[in-house]
Amino acid sequence: MSDGMECPLQHARSTSVFTTSGILFAVSNAVGGNSINAMLALGFASYLSLYPALLFIPLVLLCYDRRLEGPSPPNVGSFIVQHAALLLASVAGLLGLSCLITGNFWEFLSATYGFHLLVPDLTPNVGLWWYFFIEMFDSFREFFLGVFWLHLASYVGGLTARFRKQPLFVITSLLGVFAIFKPYPSISDASLFFALLPLYRHLFPLMRYTFFAGSAILYSGLLGPAFYHLWIYAGSGNANFFYAITLVWSLGLSILLADTVFAALRDEWEQERPDQVGTEVRQV
Repeated sequence: MSDGMECPLQHARSTSVFTTSGILFAVSNAVGGNSINAMLALGFASYLSLYPALLFIPLVLLCYDRRLEGPSPPNVGSFIVQHAALLLASVAGLLGLSCLITGNFWEFLSATYGFHLLVPDLTPNVGLWWYFFIEMFDSFREFFLGVFWLHLASYVGGLTARFRKQPLFVITSLLGVFAIFKPYPSISDASLFFALLPLYRHLFPLMRYTFFAGSAILYSGLLGPAFYHLWIYAGSGNANFFYAITLVWSLGLSILLADTVFAALRDEWEQERPDQVGTEVRQV
């Protein structure tokens, strides 16, 4: 690169703010009963980051529940199919526009969605994937890529089935799962989970390990940048320093997420059995 020219990549910035805005706009419209805008916003977020597409099932169920409050509730099967088609159409339209701009559709897919799915860049981040794939033999890479992706996607069905009456809580929980298990997570993923968590502040008194979760998150949030600097810039550490603190970060988020799910189950149980309110839970 000549002295008079600057590489455009030097000024590249994260698009997570647009992905987050798309998710929040989709959730807001779903709660308000505007299912069309919700699907279009989710399509925009999925086009940018791929992972929001996993929110489709709880989001469309949230839209359906709002539609049930109207005078003529639709059939659930046709409702889901119609909105799935709308989501796919919105993503396809954005992909077509990108193809016109870039001129090479397959190269564009490889550089965007292929990058997310195949995880070629193992630059250290706050996630759990990079160190694992650095240490792995290449012959096992495809197998464990499939396992990791199946693990991430498996939460959708289980949470949606168990909390069918609370699709908004499912969306909140899945955002916490993404913040932990995405291959390239960032602080914006955790901040989105933290932003929606106060919607369920009535669950806070039922949570048991908030002190441990908060301590782990604060501990790793303070030491993470220091360990990264020691390893990358000062050269006085190694990968184990930074990866250890990312494990603590993920542990704190996992404790918080699991405790929130427990509190939701406990709240549901107490509503079904008012005579058991305040009963101590004992592990048998």
